[in-house]
Amino acid sequence: MPEGVVRFSDFSGGLNTRSPTTSLKLNEALDLQNINLLPSGGFEKRRGNTALNTTALNSSATLIGLGYYRQADADEFMVAIAGNQILTSPMTAAFTNRTAALTITSGNNNHWTASVMNNNAIMVGGAPDAPITWTGAGDATALGGTPPSGNFGLTANRRFFIGNTTANPSRMAWSILGDPTDWSGSGSGTQDVAEGDGDTLVGAAVLNIDHMLCFKQNSIHDLLIRNAPFPLFPLFRNVGAIGKHAIVTVDGLAYFITPRGRMKATDGTKIYDFPDTIDTTWDALNQSRLLYIQGIYNQRLHQIWWFCSNGTSTTNNYCIVWDIRREVWLRHTSGATMNIATKTQAGTVYGGNYAGVIYQFDVADTYTDASVASPSAINAYWRTGWIDFESMLNSKTIPYADTNVKSRTVGTYEFG
Repeated sequence: MPEGVVRFSDFSGGLNTRSPTTSLKLNEALDLQNINLLPSGGFEKRRGNTALNTTALNSSATLIGLGYYRQADADEFMVAIAGNQILTSPMTAAFTNRTAALTITSGNNNHWTASVMNNNAIMVGGAPDAPITWTGAGDATALGGTPPSGNFGLTANRRFFIGNTTANPSRMAWSILGDPTDWSGSGSGTQDVAEGDGDTLVGAAVLNIDHMLCFKQNSIHDLLIRNAPFPLFPLFRNVGAIGKHAIVTVDGLAYFITPRGRMKATDGTKIYDFPDTIDTTWDALNQSRLLYIQGIYNQRLHQIWWFCSNGTSTTNNYCIVWDIRREVWLRHTSGATMNIATKTQAGTVYGGNYAGVIYQFDVADTYTDASVASPSAINAYWRTGWIDFESMLNSKTIPYADTNVKSRTVGTYEFG
């Protein structure tokens, strides 16, 4: 019986569920989960998550808004919307209900966006609920003045922008310079983005000091935001983003998930496509819930995480990972039941689940997930495709295998 020797020292090809198992490259995985790739070409089990709050918020209500808020004096806070309450914490387990007289409409899919301007936190997205602001002390209030009750909001060039109201789903509005409460004074204004095309404005991304990309589901437009009134230019047709949290900006590129369930990116001049090696994985998602995908950038790992709903799940329970350095796909199949996500100035990722708990992700020296019902060692693996050793007609054996592993305090290593 002929013998073959194969050496595995490079696992950097990522996941490939689309190609035949007999034609995978040696560095590609037929199946993998819960791993990160190392600079050496090897891989390691991903880190786990821990709970920020030990008591569930608002009687275990779903987290529908989550934002990190840092003031000029370096004080840090987590601002959360759980069900019909807004709560804050100085990045500890202790949260304070700041709702007071506010009316907040609850609902798993009523996602809010979080921004900071003039040293205040601003939450937008619960239309018909008005935008909410919090100064870092006392109760939260409705944002003053006459801001539109839009679907999303963001800060750019010392102005606040709000997009997609019930009355004008294709409109972007902006405040005067330096004041997010003044929407009628000199310098404020609105711009309709391809109004009447049967589509709605779903989100926006700031690429640089001059350019804000406005995303509809089937088109992308460039709003020049240096000098008001801001002119608008159409960039791309027949491509766009599925939802407001399905857009992530990293290093001058806006990555986004399309209504077809594929990731693309743009720098404002062209559209970038990505490997189709996990098209079967994208197609296996609950297509009716693509609108609620939550994207977040992990700065330490230089990865984009997409929290999404796999199979027939009606909640986000799965994380598709794009490794930017190696330009390959990975996936986290556990610990990813997150309805909303945010990250700190230092790059720490947090997610809010469907039971009132916020979790810190990628925690050092942690290899269990507090977000699962019965935390145990994370099940991580990398599996090869078939290996033919030049001819598929001959039988083969592998006489020996060398493995190099790093010890962990939790878990069992298996090789087969």
